[in-house]
Amino acid sequence: MAGVGVQEKKIVTVTTTDGQTINSGDILALSIKGQDIVCRFSKLDNNSYFETFPLISSGGKTPVRYRLQSIVTCFKVKSFEVDATEQALKEAAKAAADHADQDTLAPATEAE
Repeated sequence: MAGVGVQEKKIVTVTTTDGQTINSGDILALSIKGQDIVCRFSKLDNNSYFETFPLISSGGKTPVRYRLQSIVTCFKVKSFEVDATEQALKEAAKAAADHADQDTLAPATEAE
């Protein structure tokens, strides 16, 4: 047994365009391919994909991952409230899920 133990730790800090630290659960506005996306940050996964959860579609249960190089800008959102009926939110979530495969906003991958 060696007299000295060594443990290497890797610390990854994710920041917004203006340098603010991003933590899991933060609401963000991302600009990807000319579109603005509001989402909740989850983590930076092992393959360096930016993993988020949608705020409206699919009830926010299915993570969506984006390639880091596809994100043009990223800013924190201080407050976000959807002023809609429960039925309208369900219909919007269904419509978003039906159109999630469009090239314009298609994420890099979607976890199963």
